Amino acid sequence: MTTFYQARLGAYLKRAERGTDARMRGRYYENLLDYLISAIPGCQAERNTLNYYGTEEVDITVANTRPSDGLRLLPEFFVVECKNWSSPVDSTTLGYFVNVVVDRGCSLGILAAANGITGHQEHRTRAHAIGAAALVRQISILVVTSDDLRRLSTPKDMVELLHRRRLSLTARGSIFLG
Repeated sequence: MTTFYQARLGAYLKRAERGTDARMRGRYYENLLDYLISAIPGCQAERNTLNYYGTEEVDITVANTRPSDGLRLLPEFFVVECKNWSSPVDSTTLGYFVNVVVDRGCSLGILAAANGITGHQEHRTRAHAIGAAALVRQISILVVTSDDLRRLSTPKDMVELLHRRRLSLTARGSIFLG
């Protein structure tokens, strides 16, 4: 049986995958992540904010009150970057995102990369190095993919996914690349 949550998630994913142009597909992906985050107890999201100078945009900024049924293992504020690219995200983009997280005074960033992080071994090695260096600086980067999102059935599943990714980051000392 499909729940309303699953039906809505499926509709957002379909739009994100089949949008008429890259810009629209990106906006649909942001809508999807906004929906998923906002459905988690204790989370409030703000969309598409620019810094004072207009040089950096954050797709989703999240305030997390950390209730017992929500993201209790994650910090009170964090940012989400959405990359609905047809190919994996490269290590340069990951490095830029780490800097955005730092510039916003956050200790956590979630990179929603539809197709994960680059499969090219040289860039995977760089991505691990960037993830490990961020962790040393007390910055956690959690990566989620469209495949991860397809497996969600309830907001609780999203909470568990993010908590597992945070645990994996600590246990392995670098980001999850799939």
